[in-house]
Amino acid sequence: MRADCGVPLDDLQVLPGEQMPEPARQLLVHGQDMTSTLAAFHGSPLRVEVLRQEQHDTLYFREVFLRTQAHDRIVEYGVIAIDLEQFTPPQREAIQAGRIPLGELLHRFRIPFVSSPIGYFAVAAERLGGRPFAVPAGTNCHGRFNRLGLPTGEALAWILEILPPA
Repeated sequence: MRADCGVPLDDLQVLPGEQMPEPARQLLVHGQDMTSTLAAFHGSPLRVEVLRQEQHDTLYFREVFLRTQAHDRIVEYGVIAIDLEQFTPPQREAIQAGRIPLGELLHRFRIPFVSSPIGYFAVAAERLGGRPFAVPAGTNCHGRFNRLGLPTGEALAWILEILPPA
């Protein structure tokens, strides 16, 4: 899925968190999950729009938009790999249903987790192959790579998170 998800990894420009422009810095440079951060910023709960999904052994991959429920606005493009082995059958079912963002499910199921951003980047919107944001050429989008894990260290998910331009 990585090869055809529309994110050209070679075109990502590594950017230190402190050099991230606002509001991207406020929304990306922290140790929280993006679901609750974006819901609070946009004043609306979020829903998932699954663009593609597939599973390999216990890894469940999906490419998604996170949208506000209030106005159906895209607030994030994401590619996520979730280790289903770390979840109970009811939790797996909720994850694979693809309606509720993983961050919200972690809170709903009271699963303790640690969000550990790995790095931040900028990418020209036109390098995203028209997905997910229709913006003028030369416009940059900002994002991060993140790892969600249990407090004991086991990985729950790895996520590429890209915000629309401000």
